[in-house]
Amino acid sequence: MSASSSGADSSRLPPVAAALAVAHGGLIWWLSSSSLEGVGGSGPAWGFLGNSFHFVLFGVLALLLAEAFRRDGALTNSRLALVLLLVLAYGIVDEWHQAFTPHRSSDPADVCVDVLGGIGCIALWWGVRGPGRFRVALLRLFAVGGVAAAFNAWRAFGPKLTG
Repeated sequence: MSASSSGADSSRLPPVAAALAVAHGGLIWWLSSSSLEGVGGSGPAWGFLGNSFHFVLFGVLALLLAEAFRRDGALTNSRLALVLLLVLAYGIVDEWHQAFTPHRSSDPADVCVDVLGGIGCIALWWGVRGPGRFRVALLRLFAVGGVAAAFNAWRAFGPKLTG
C-alpha cells in the first residue's frame, strides 16, 4: 500500500515517526531508571513477564524507527539493517544504564530479547507494507515471539547456573 493510497502524506509521516521513536526511547530510559522496588511481584513468573516486556518495548521502537527511515513507502535493506543496529545499540545502552540504577541489574540476555522484538516487529511491519502478506508476517511475528518467550521461560524457570 502506498502512502498516497493510505491517505497519509509520506513527507510528513517520517518526522512524526522519528519524534515518536525518540519519545519511546525516552520511555524506555525512564522505565530503566525506575528501581521497581515495591512494584509487581517476585519469582520466576514475574521474571518471565518482565523479561518479555523487553520484546514489546523494543519491537515498538523498531516499528517507529522503520517508519522514520522509510522513504516513498519503502525501507531499503541498508535502512532495515540500520533500524536493527539501532535497536541493538539501544538495548546495550539500556542494560548498561540499568547497571547503575539502584535495585536493577544488567543482563546481556535482555539485549537478545530486545533484538528479537525488533526482528519480530519488523517482520510484521514488512508484511503490512504489501498486499496479501499480512498473515505470513503475523506468523513470523508469532514465531519470533515464540522464540523470545521460550528463551525467557528458560531464563526464568530453567536451572540456575552458579559460577
